[in-house]
Parts: sequence; structure tokens; C-alpha cells
Amino acid sequence: MSLRLGIWGLALTLFSGCAASRALCPAEGGRPWREVRSTHFRLRTNLEPKAASQTAVELEAFRRALLLAWGPDFDPPGTVDVILLSNPRDMEEFTQGQYAGFAGQTPDGPRMVMTGGGGYLLPDAPGDKETQAHEMAHYLSAFALPRQPRWVAEGLASYLQTVTIKPSNRDVVLGQASRPLLRYVREHGWLTLDELWQWDGQTQQSSAELQRHYASAWLWVHYLINEHGDRFGTFQDQLSRGEEPKRAFAAAFQGATGFQEAVTQYVQLGRYVISTQPLPPVPTQTQTRDLAPADVHVIRALLFTQAPGDTSPEERQRKTDLELAQALKEDPTHVEAQRLRAEGLDKPERLKLARLLVETHPEDGLAWALLADALDAEGELSAPQEQARKRAAELLPDSPSVQNELAWYYARIQQPQQGLAPALRAVRLMPGNAGILNTQAALFFQSGRCKEAVAMARRALDMLHEQAPDTARQKFKQVITLYETKCAPASASAKPE
Repeated sequence: MSLRLGIWGLALTLFSGCAASRALCPAEGGRPWREVRSTHFRLRTNLEPKAASQTAVELEAFRRALLLAWGPDFDPPGTVDVILLSNPRDMEEFTQGQYAGFAGQTPDGPRMVMTGGGGYLLPDAPGDKETQAHEMAHYLSAFALPRQPRWVAEGLASYLQTVTIKPSNRDVVLGQASRPLLRYVREHGWLTLDELWQWDGQTQQSSAELQRHYASAWLWVHYLINEHGDRFGTFQDQLSRGEEPKRAFAAAFQGATGFQEAVTQYVQLGRYVISTQPLPPVPTQTQTRDLAPADVHVIRALLFTQAPGDTSPEERQRKTDLELAQALKEDPTHVEAQRLRAEGLDKPERLKLARLLVETHPEDGLAWALLADALDAEGELSAPQEQARKRAAELLPDSPSVQNELAWYYARIQQPQQGLAPALRAVRLMPGNAGILNTQAALFFQSGRCKEAVAMARRALDMLHEQAPDTARQKFKQVITLYETKCAPASASAKPE
């Protein structure tokens, strides 16, 4: 959600009288880097070991606090990638001093980039915690609500972004009003629910239009949770079962009227209830390993590529190329560096490189995934690509993208029974990814499971939201129409919504 970062990103305070530090590798005078893995996070950082482990545990607490929105026992799978720089000055090199943190997407889920010295979630810690909480809420809510109209998705994420863990007793506070969003609706007004329902079909909105929609979605979710909590809970229960959102809302709020007048009074009075709950136990076990210089240069390349800011695309690419060149100087067969470099190679070169990486790193699933992609680019859809994708999936069982690529391979060669298992695993690991849901829908359709194919295709369309271009949205709608048309003789219930 890069556009959202541009609207809501947290500006850094400039540090006068002190030159900015740089997140370099130790060979260039930087701090040692390490990877810390906890149950649900992969943290790469130049913090000291104790602070790094502490932060990984704090992130587990952060995740558990957000999950309380759906009950103390809700605990979905999945791993979130985090890059944590030791202090805000380290970030200035990548964002020109404009942001203390940002979040984006990878094929396997969100990537959160933060700064701080451990204890990141404490009130006085640096960083834009609301951006991180918003993106994490999006990721987690997809496990709870497989169908989400856009206003619910953004409204819930904005509602949850104010989550706080009290340092004194570790109680979790949910539902505090977002001051910027409340100020916005008081000054500029808000959209009606009918207008928000139309958001799903709108694309290429201006920043002002997006801001109005975000603020309005937050207001309506905040109001409905506070004033119609039982009905909103019923609505969420229906969404959790994959029911069509508008019908689910109509059923849950049947007989409820006068919303607009009630919301106006709600905004004027500013009275609401917050939820305070004890934080359930969180995993505290962590594993740490030192990172090699090549690993650090890859991290820096990712930051130059993905950080928000005013740097031109050409300058970003120049700096990224320098980092990758240095990574490969340190380790010529570094898999992650070579995967990033391979994007600019021609087909024969990419295939040659992929074969070398598989030979050098036979137990690295990313190398096998690169080989499969290189074979696919050559038009090779037979046994070699299948073997490469199966090997990648075996080595990376928790990678939703790798599982999905194997499933999609079987969809392309019309062997749905082979693809259903990896497709189901991919959906379990990342139910908010429209592409993954689309693969599952295609395999259901090929298997003759018409009703399930249509339902899954509708879920995929729900999960596109604003990041998808118009062309992608139209293609997903065409897929639904195709399934409904082809399935009509076999399933009279498959009708357009």
C-alpha cells in the first residue's frame, strides 16, 4: 500500500549536530547483522543480540494483541518478514529522512521496515507503529474474514492500527479513536454507507478521494462496533463463512435504520468504548544466526528498491545494482542476490544461472524456484519444470508463493487433482492473496466443483482492493462470468451477485 504510506507516513524529526549513520555491513564499518526467527517473524537487523531477540518477542506480542479482535484463541499460521534498523538515522539513507518506518508486500506476505533499539512497541519507542499495525491487521484479518468488502477491510485495519500494549501490566487496548481520522471527518465530513459499498468498483482515485474513503471507512467500522457490536459481530461471522458481503450485512442489520443521523451525533459527541484485555501468552523462543556481508548488501538493495521517498527510479536502480554487485563480489552464488539480478537477464542466461545455483545450493528452495521460473520462460512445461517446482515446494513448505506456483503449474497442464493439495496449503498460509485464491478457483473449476470455483473466484475479487489495476479487476470479473456461464447447466445456483 505505497500510496497509503504517502498519505499517512510518519515524518522523521531531523537530528541536528550529528551526521547520519548508515546501516552498513561490518566489513565497511557497520554493526554486525543477524537474523532472528521467532514463531511468526523473520527479523533481520543490526541491533545487538539481546535487543534483537527482545524485539522479535515484542513483535509476537504485537501480533497476538491484534488477534484479540477475533478472540483469544485465534492463531493463524504464517511468517512476517521484518527489517529492523538500529536507529532512525540509519533509515535516512533510504527515505531521505521522511519516514521512520514503512510496510509493503512480498509474494509471501507483508514486509515491515522499522527502526528502534528493542522494546519497539513501548509508547516512547520511535517508528510509525500505526502504519505497521494497519498492514499487519490487513494480513491477519484475511485469515478471519475470507470475504471483505473494501470499506470493511480498510475500516477494520484503521480501527486496529491504534492498538496499544500497556507496559505496566501488558494489557491490550483496542478501539481507541484515531485522532487524525477523527479530526478529518469532523472537518471534512464523511461518505455514507451506500457510497462506501461502491468503493470496490472504483480505481485510480486521487489522494483526496482515497483519504475521504479511508477516514469514512474507519468511522463506520468504529461506530458499528461501538453502537451495534452484536450485529457487527454477526456480520463478521457471516463473512468468516464466505457469505456474500451485502447479503450478510442486510441480514445482520435487518431493521436497523437512521444510521446517518446516529453517526453525526456519534462524531459530535466523541463518546465510545475501548476494549482492555489481558495479553494472552506469546511465544518467546527465538533462534539467531549471524548474517554474512552478502546478506547485508541484499537487505540494502531491498531497502533502496522499496523505501518510500523522492529518489528517482533511475537513482534507486543505480544504488540497488551497486549493492547487488557487492553482494556477488562477496559471494558469487548468493541465491537471493542472484534471484534479484536474474530479473534483468535474458532467458538463456537466466536458465544457465539457475542451473548453476541449483548445483551449488541443492538444498535451497529459492534456487529451485528460480530454475522452475527460468524453464517456464523458455516454454518448458514438461517434467523438468514439474520436478523443479516440486523440489522447491518440498524445501519451502511454508512459502505460500512457492506452493501456489506448483499448484498453478498443474492448473496450466490441466491436472487439477495434482494441484489441489499445494493450492489448499497456499490458501491456508495466505488467504488474503487474490492470485492464490484465483489458482484455487481454477483448480476447482477444472475438477468440476463449480459452486466452489465461483465462490473462490468471488473471494479473489474481494481481495484485490485498491492496489490492483483496472485490467486485473476486469480479468477477475471475466473469470467469474466464465465460471458462472460454464457451470450454469450443472449448477443452477451459480448466479451473478
